Amino acid sequence: MAEVALRRTRTSAAVVEYLQKAIFAGTLRYGDRVDVERIGATLGVSPTPVREALVLLERDGLIATRVHRVAFVQHFDARTLRADFHVLGLLGGVTAARVAKDRDPEVLARLQGLLRALAESGATGTRLLDLAAEIVLVQHRAGATPRLLAELRGAGGFLAWAVHQSDRRAPEEIIEAQRRVIDAIAAGDSQGAAQARLLDTRAAAEEVIRELVRRGVLREDGTNAAAG
Repeated sequence: MAEVALRRTRTSAAVVEYLQKAIFAGTLRYGDRVDVERIGATLGVSPTPVREALVLLERDGLIATRVHRVAFVQHFDARTLRADFHVLGLLGGVTAARVAKDRDPEVLARLQGLLRALAESGATGTRLLDLAAEIVLVQHRAGATPRLLAELRGAGGFLAWAVHQSDRRAPEEIIEAQRRVIDAIAAGDSQGAAQARLLDTRAAAEEVIRELVRRGVLREDGTNAAAG
């Protein structure tokens, strides 16, 4: 039974990524109906994991389910994305502040080690973003209560994925953003750590918005290109 559940979870995750890519690329646009049967046939899966994926995407604010369980792509624009990233940054700031207050030597050593790896690896692209994301994950796990960690996972699903597709900041900028958070944690500066995490999240939001504009999903003024 557990193996079946695990397989279904992995299948649902694949459907989530498929739909995220379609929305991000603009092949699924605001107001478009999400056809469960067609997606299932395209991916070679049953309707069940598709419906499970829609539940997850509705939680992320990408899908809206209406009467008779018909699903449509939800409206989003630069304004709503900035608001969502702001919430994510505030939640992440809470965990950064808690880590700074605790100043656990093991957690600090782990964060500083990851920062060194980030700075010295010469990584670019996905590898660079993976290392930066690992720093954030260590911070979250160390500073979050179980409820807060669940909230972060819920808030960060699509947003974190979108950052990986979009973040074109120079490696030095990404490294410096993480350094500011970790230096504040090491100094026991809870407010500074929270503010640094929020600023990094806001910067990531602007990268996502720029990428969506570049792809034609959003207009230059930040409005959704599919909106009237």
